[in-house]
Amino acid sequence: MKAVLKTKDGKAGWEYKDVPRPEPKMDEVEIEVKAIGICGSEIHLYHDNHFYTPPVIVGHEFSGIVSRIGSNVTDYKVGDRVVAQMDKGACGKCEFCRKGMTNFCVRGKAVGYDIDGGWAEYYCTPEKYLLKLPENISYEVGTMAEPSNVVCQALYVRNTLKPGDVVFVQGGGTIGMLCAIYAKAMGASKIILSETNEGEIARLPIARKLKSVDRTVNIEKENLNQVIMEETDFRGADLIIECSGSEKGIAAMFDCLKKTGRVVVLGETAAKSVSLDWNNILVKKSCDITFSFGEIYEAWDIALRLMSLPQVEEDLNRMISHRLPLADFGKGFDLLEKKEGLKVILEP
Repeated sequence: MKAVLKTKDGKAGWEYKDVPRPEPKMDEVEIEVKAIGICGSEIHLYHDNHFYTPPVIVGHEFSGIVSRIGSNVTDYKVGDRVVAQMDKGACGKCEFCRKGMTNFCVRGKAVGYDIDGGWAEYYCTPEKYLLKLPENISYEVGTMAEPSNVVCQALYVRNTLKPGDVVFVQGGGTIGMLCAIYAKAMGASKIILSETNEGEIARLPIARKLKSVDRTVNIEKENLNQVIMEETDFRGADLIIECSGSEKGIAAMFDCLKKTGRVVVLGETAAKSVSLDWNNILVKKSCDITFSFGEIYEAWDIALRLMSLPQVEEDLNRMISHRLPLADFGKGFDLLEKKEGLKVILEP
């Protein structure tokens, strides 16, 4: 089968080539991969700024159809449309695994980085990690199940969003856009999303088409704080979802937050430290800050339910900017790096 592998550091370490087709074990299914999404962490890997164990088939955002089953598989059959949790490399024995928090497994190996992932024609995984794709969800939209779960973990499982909230999403990449879509589906009354001039290439034009987004702000052309105060009767946002990783943006966003408001952080920053006005911003505003990483089964469950809602499915489709053959994965990286694409779909 054809697959994309990371075999060594450097751009020459990326290879699209023939590899042996995996054989499903007794408790496993084989998935014929139909569509693949490029994740921001794979951009980091492209530049050797992410851990990995070579040689490895990359990829953790994909969907497909069950093509073969092991002898002990009972709940899935050939032809089922599925996505898979990325828990294949969890040890199952540590404190976090036994609590169901496999995203924090202390001995875990990451799918697509340490063990073979889904940038291939076929992928095998234990039956217990499968979830059925809703019938109205295309394989392309299905690739967004994994990042959707990251968002639902932050908003739903971590209990940061309340019905009626005015939400400010800082950063209009894939995760920021998904936060806007799912926050609105979970009951937010208004969504404001910010970007920079670079976002005018692809991100902001797409955001303006989303039914979930009520107002977009180019922070280099408009006064962000003024816009949010006007949109909230000068109270400030009930909830800020930080997805930018911008050191400057993180420091400034608290001016837009309501007193007793909430912040949930998903964006990783390249800065070694971020300076905040501890007294005037954090203490006197009496705000709650939640950090969220990865996802657990509960997040997958709610994400797949919400994905099937017509307004969510429509906005997820609007996020897809490009479709490319898997062999052209390098072009996909270039589109994302130049901010010319938002969600790039690869097809084996």
